[in-house]
Amino acid sequence: MKVLGLRLIKKTVLLDGDEPFYHLYYGNEAGEEGSLVTTFPMPWRNAGSRGSGQVRILSLGVPEGSLSFWKRRLESFGLNTGVLERLGAKRVTFKHPCGIEYEFVETHGDTKGSWTGGGIAADAAIRGIRSVGVSTRELPQFTSFLVDGLGFVDDGMDGEDARFLIGHGQKAHVLEVLHEADRPQGSWNLSRGTVHHIAFDLPNATAQKTLKLHLEGLGYTDVSEVKDRNYFNSVYVRTPSGALFEAAVTQEKGWLKDETRETLGRELKFPLWLEDRKDEMAAKLEPIRE
Repeated sequence: MKVLGLRLIKKTVLLDGDEPFYHLYYGNEAGEEGSLVTTFPMPWRNAGSRGSGQVRILSLGVPEGSLSFWKRRLESFGLNTGVLERLGAKRVTFKHPCGIEYEFVETHGDTKGSWTGGGIAADAAIRGIRSVGVSTRELPQFTSFLVDGLGFVDDGMDGEDARFLIGHGQKAHVLEVLHEADRPQGSWNLSRGTVHHIAFDLPNATAQKTLKLHLEGLGYTDVSEVKDRNYFNSVYVRTPSGALFEAAVTQEKGWLKDETRETLGRELKFPLWLEDRKDEMAAKLEPIRE
């Protein structure tokens, strides 16, 4: 919020397991799909191992001409930055304090609204997630999964890195694959300093079921049943790269089922099935300094 200027959309808790800790969602003004970055703060847990089989890089899309602004802003907060070009796009690089790699990439024609409540003007504010970079040791198997399983189109390579697109024109979504054959395997559990999964938005439950059956029919059997995430229903698949993908369908009313658009993110929210533990769980959570 303070550095990137994203809006806190929802304060809730992880819905798996018994140990209570936050699940926080950040995004643009309305928390649109494609703008959301989530985090599980867990300072008491051990750091995970960063490596292959994970989402390695999160690239945020910003308006054209704003990279120099973001470089100055990041450095004003004491963050080290770099500049590089990969797969035809210039990037400003930096790391989250926990070590996760981030980039800013200028985007053209992104129609998602930004959030200027964070004090950043609209001509520089983050538009959403431009792409993610997944590290894999086995490129052919992962390529087959993306193309045959999910319907991505191979958009070419730059050295050892590849780009895949799904969708058309300016609305196409980008997935970057970093082929790192010698990179050690990273950890898969919920731990500090690693990306646990990435989520893709599906239009409805029928499309979600069709995708699940399609993946299982191709032999990708590490596919979960539908899980109720209170604001959406999710299916998870462990990909051949090792990275975990989520196929999510927004529930009726979505974020607005328990807050108004104006008050999003102000109160800690629990699903109905945890209401009887609300006080107990909240008492174990550390205060959030906004």
